[in-house]
Amino acid sequence: MSKVCVVTGASRGLGRGIALVLAKEDGCKVYATARNEAALKSLSEEAAKGTSDGMVIPHPLDQNDDEAVKAFVEQLSDHEDQVDLLVNSAYAGLVAMTPYFGKPFWERPVSVFDASIDIGLRSAYVMSSLIAPIMVANKSGLMVQISSFGGVTYLFDVGYGVGKAALDRLTVDMAAELKPHGVKAVTLYPGGAVTETAAFPGGETPIFTGRAVAALLNKASNGDLERLNGKVIQTAELATDYGFVDADGEVPVGPFSGIEAAKQSRMAMTAPLAQYNLDADLPDPLQTNNPDAAALFPGA
Repeated sequence: MSKVCVVTGASRGLGRGIALVLAKEDGCKVYATARNEAALKSLSEEAAKGTSDGMVIPHPLDQNDDEAVKAFVEQLSDHEDQVDLLVNSAYAGLVAMTPYFGKPFWERPVSVFDASIDIGLRSAYVMSSLIAPIMVANKSGLMVQISSFGGVTYLFDVGYGVGKAALDRLTVDMAAELKPHGVKAVTLYPGGAVTETAAFPGGETPIFTGRAVAALLNKASNGDLERLNGKVIQTAELATDYGFVDADGEVPVGPFSGIEAAKQSRMAMTAPLAQYNLDADLPDPLQTNNPDAAALFPGA
């Protein structure tokens, strides 16, 4: 029987790649949500061209509308007895912050902060809280939050970092409450990406991110998931563990992607964070919050 998955933010970017890989390569039934109905339909058509029995079921959804999200989950429950995977990938902060690179937080509209929190953090909490009862009833399931290295160091924008750090904490706290019920939660850090909006040099494509999620769902043993439960894991680390590659047949090797970048990130994650380490220096925001950084997001 096909595994049932829900992927939010699936109309473009990493969410689209995740939904596509799960359906087209791994034979999953994927309920894909986003506001752009035409883009979801295109995704569904592309997934149908795969050799597996998987499918993408498009469902237009505004995750700012709690009642609409509740209605979606109710419809899902009417058709499915279980949900094997929830991927919270929807994120509105990128498009909101890109026009303001080079400006400090007090010169940015509050809407930039809200964008990272509302569709990113809050939307992940709402969807997870509604899907959790289905997983708990079946004593199985996996929730994946798509986050970023911005969760452990300054990156791009105050709202970006706050939202990602909170998303990482959301995972560990939900995992603690879900553990007695056999449900797992993991945070995934992709490397710098190459998507419709992002252009990191040598970055990973959404296919690589999708294969990382698919590895967690279909290749990781229960023992692996027990070890990763509540934790942050990087796509490049999963590629090393489970042997998948990007669409070009290689593992990304850009300065913000690949295993070497993942090793550097892991070192930062295992050291005390700046806010807990009295001897740590404050980060230099000019490294990522400068006008030139906007070139990394030409489509935003």
